[in-house]
Amino acid sequence: MNPAMLAPSVRIQRRTGGQRRWADRARESAESLRLHSRIRDEALARAALEPRLARLGDALLRSPYHARTLRRAGFSPRDLRSLDDIRHFPLLDRETLRRRWAELPALDPADRDLELVAVQSSGSTGRPVTLLKDPYDCVHMWAVLAFWTGWLGVTLPPRPRVVLLCSLSGGIEYSVRLPLVDDGALHRISLVRPRALERLLRARPAVLFADPDGLHWLESRDGLPRPRIVLSSAQYLAPEQRSRAAAALHAPVVNYYASTDTGPIAWECLLSHGRFHTLVPDVWVESVAGELVVTRLRPSVLPLLRYRTGDRGEISPDACPCGYHGWSITRFTGRRQCTFLTPDGREADAWKLAWLFKHYPLHSFRLTQRGAEEFELQLVPERGIVDVGDLRDRLETALGRLGWARASVAPAVVAAIPCTGEKPDPFRRTWRALPA
Repeated sequence: MNPAMLAPSVRIQRRTGGQRRWADRARESAESLRLHSRIRDEALARAALEPRLARLGDALLRSPYHARTLRRAGFSPRDLRSLDDIRHFPLLDRETLRRRWAELPALDPADRDLELVAVQSSGSTGRPVTLLKDPYDCVHMWAVLAFWTGWLGVTLPPRPRVVLLCSLSGGIEYSVRLPLVDDGALHRISLVRPRALERLLRARPAVLFADPDGLHWLESRDGLPRPRIVLSSAQYLAPEQRSRAAAALHAPVVNYYASTDTGPIAWECLLSHGRFHTLVPDVWVESVAGELVVTRLRPSVLPLLRYRTGDRGEISPDACPCGYHGWSITRFTGRRQCTFLTPDGREADAWKLAWLFKHYPLHSFRLTQRGAEEFELQLVPERGIVDVGDLRDRLETALGRLGWARASVAPAVVAAIPCTGEKPDPFRRTWRALPA
C-alpha cells in the first residue's frame, strides 16, 4: 500500500462491524492505563514504560520520514533505551506533519490487509493536517473511556447509549452501533436542529460528550437526562462551569486533553483544578521551553516522536490526593478561545465553524470578524484551485445558524498569512460592539 496515493477522507465512518476484533486490545489498553496510574514509585513507573521504547524504535525504522530524519541527525531508533534518551531526539512540528503525512506511517510489509483511514483535522492553527490512522487508532478512545469509568467507579448499564451533543453549525446527526462499549450505540445529536432536548431524552444517554457550549445549553434547561459520566474537551472549561454541569446532570464531568494528531493525552483531576493527569503508558509528555511535546508509546501505524503540540504547560511527577500516580501537566493553556459578536451583542464560539475547512485543500486559513455582519476570509490553497465561492456560501449559511441573518464573508486568496507567536489563531475578531 502506497500512502502517497491516498486522498484525505471527509466521510463519516459508520462501519462498526470490525470493532469486535479490537475488543481484547481495548481491554488490555484500559487495564494498562489503570495499572500504570497506580505505580507509586517513580523509578518503577519509568521502568514499566521503557519496554515500549523498543517497539517504538521498530516503528521508527519502518517510517520513511523518521528513518531518514534520524539517520541525517546521527541518531538510530536503537538508541531509545530509556525515557531519558527521548529528550536528545529531534522534535516533530505540526507543519512537518502536514507536509510529510504520507511519509510518516510505519507500514508492516507482512500486514498486507491493513486498512488505513485518512482523516483531516479541522486546523487548530489554521493549517488543516491530513493523518493516516489504523483501525485501532479510530476506536482507542473507547478503551480510554473504559479506564475513566473504572477510575471513577462508574458502572454503565448493559448496551449503554453514548450521546455526542454537538453544537457545531453543520447540524450533522447519525446513529451507529458501538460494539466496543458493551454492544451499545452512539448517537450524535445536533443542538442547531429543532427539539434537540426531546431527542436527547429519548436517547437516555449513559455517557454524554459535550463541549463547554453544550454544557451551558444543558444548564439552562429543566428535566435533563441522568448520564453516568459526562466528558468535555477541545475548549477551556472553567471550574465553576464544570461544577454547575456536574450538579445539573448529577454526574462527574471529565475534562480531557486530546488532539486529532495524538489522540487522548491527559485528563483534568476532579479534585484539583488545573492539574491534568497524563495517560501513561499511552503517551510520554515533556515540557520543552514551556511547550508540551508528546511521544506516543502505544502501538500505532503513525509513530509520533517528540511531537510539538503548540500548547503551553509544565510537566512533573505527581502523587495526587485523588489516587493518581504518574506525571501531570500544570499551568496548562490549551486552544485559545475566540468569540465572535452577533449583531445583538451575544457571543458565539468561532470554533463552531472550524469543521467547514476540513472539506477544502487548504494550506492555511484565517477568518476575522471586521464588523457587525462583515467577515474577512484569508485562504492559502494547498494545491490546485479552491472553490472560494462554495466555501463563502457555506460559511455564510453556518453564520446564519449562529445568529447572523445577513452575514457577508469577503474571501481573499493570499500567498501567506502573517503569524505572531508559536501557535497561530485561525479565528480573530477586530470589531467591538459599541455600548448602547
